[in-house]
Amino acid sequence: MCLLSKLFLDQKTIYYDIGGFLFYILLVKSVVGGRLELHFAGYFSKEKTSVERNNLACILVLPPFRGQNYGQLLIELSYELTRLENTTGGPEQPLSSQGFHSYRSYWRRALVHALLGRSHAAAAYLRRSSRLMETHTHRWDESQRIFSLGRLSRLTGIRIEDVLFTLEDLDLIQFWRGRHVVCIADETIQKVVSEKRIQLGHRIDYDGLLVGCSNDMSDDMSEALSETGSEDLGDSHETDQGDSGEESQ
Repeated sequence: MCLLSKLFLDQKTIYYDIGGFLFYILLVKSVVGGRLELHFAGYFSKEKTSVERNNLACILVLPPFRGQNYGQLLIELSYELTRLENTTGGPEQPLSSQGFHSYRSYWRRALVHALLGRSHAAAAYLRRSSRLMETHTHRWDESQRIFSLGRLSRLTGIRIEDVLFTLEDLDLIQFWRGRHVVCIADETIQKVVSEKRIQLGHRIDYDGLLVGCSNDMSDDMSEALSETGSEDLGDSHETDQGDSGEESQ
C-alpha cells in the first residue's frame, strides 16, 4: 500500500520501514451477479506511538472512488479512534494545501456538531451537565450549552490548537467586555453553517463501529476477500488530492 501511495503522493518518504505504523483499509462493498465483491478504495496510516499526538500519517483515496466523501470518512474515523483512546490528536504536519482544506472542512463540521449538541459525545456530556445543573438551579433550559476549549477538544478528539483555529476561522470567538468569549447561540451557529456551506451529518454509523476484530470476523473477511480475487487498479492514475494529507517523515 505504501508503494502504491508513492505513485500518487510525490512527497511520501516512508514506504519500506512500516513496522511502527498501523494501517486502516477502506473496502467498498458491491454485489455483482449475486456475489459479494470488496474493492480496495483507500487507506490511512498512523504511528503506533506518536510523541506529537499525530493520529494520521498518510491518507489515500484511489481516483475511481473520489467525490464520494471517503476521504472525510477516513478522517472522521481517525478522530473517533483518538477520542475512544481518551486523548486528542491531529494529522502529521505539514499538510498539503488540499489536505488543509479537507481537514478544515472536517474540523468545521465536527465542532458545529458539538456546539449544537448533535454529536453523540457532546449529547452525552450535555445530558450529564443538565442533571448536574438541575441540582443547582430551579430550572434547566435545554438550549443551555457550556463548553470550554478543553471540553470541545476532548469531545471531538481534535487538538486544542486546531479547535481554537477553527472557532476563529468561523468567527465564533468574539471580544466582549475585555475578554474573548465563544459565541454558541443557535442562531449564530446556524448562520455560520449557511454562510460557510458546512455540510452537517456524520459519515460513520457510530452504533455499528467495531473497534478490533474477532477471529470469526477475520475469517469471514478473509473468505470474502479471497472470493473477489485481485483488484484491478490499472485505471488509478492519481490520488484523491482533495482528501489527502502528506506524510512528511
